Amino acid sequence: MGRRSVLPALCLLLLLAWGQPGAAQAAPADPPRAPSTVYAASPALAPGAITVHPYGQLQQSDSLDDYDTSPAASIADPLEPWNRFWFHFNDIFYLYVAKPAYNAWVFVTPHQLRSGLKNFFSNALFPMRFVNNILQFRFLEAGVEFGRFFINTTTTLGFADVAKGKKTIVPVDPTGEDFGQTLGRWGIGHGFYVVWPFIGPSSVRDSVGRVGDCFTDPFFYVYPWELATSSELALRFNALGDVLPLYEDLNSAAVDPYIAMREAYINFRNSQVKH
Repeated sequence: MGRRSVLPALCLLLLLAWGQPGAAQAAPADPPRAPSTVYAASPALAPGAITVHPYGQLQQSDSLDDYDTSPAASIADPLEPWNRFWFHFNDIFYLYVAKPAYNAWVFVTPHQLRSGLKNFFSNALFPMRFVNNILQFRFLEAGVEFGRFFINTTTTLGFADVAKGKKTIVPVDPTGEDFGQTLGRWGIGHGFYVVWPFIGPSSVRDSVGRVGDCFTDPFFYVYPWELATSSELALRFNALGDVLPLYEDLNSAAVDPYIAMREAYINFRNSQVKH
């Protein structure tokens, strides 16, 4: 099988989305849904009980334990049995495989190396952020992204975030833009909720966005594809330190972690599109 036909599918199995201010057009709101179409006795989260904001901040309202007040407005979830199966699969994988492996990585690797690799990977994904800013007609933000990339690449080859903390003409989220956000700013709704193995929560729109992001990922053009895929997976594994603590906090924040994860993901992506 050719690398061009294999890599989009492999990119769809990679972890993590990179996530900005001034939305041109927010996606239409999804209609309110019952908290669970399969498990009727599953508790409902009160609206706003759990929200995740850009920069990976988890917030819980004071009414988090008041589950039965009213169903939260959410996304359609017609594949809930499928999604719950993969949610539990991912839960086992993250907590009993990825977490111990990452802890071992942290134990044998100095912080400077882990930080350098994380900065290098973020810098390498500059084309994704730059192109999606252009597609959203956010030309000032695109200029900021280019300036960051130029400074970090010419000074440290991207292994240090030299541009971090520099005052810019417009504020830009360090995580940047992705194609799923671009589709949201164009007015395309989530569709329905879906959970992918290893990737985690997503939606039809964001799944399409992940495939689109492959074409702005420099690793897509590395040959052979085995080297490209293994390199990107290793770099994403190195960045798990930003994901695992938030995942564990969110997983323990509600009686039904599946619903909590679904609500938090959709709120997070909506806030990214609108921010």
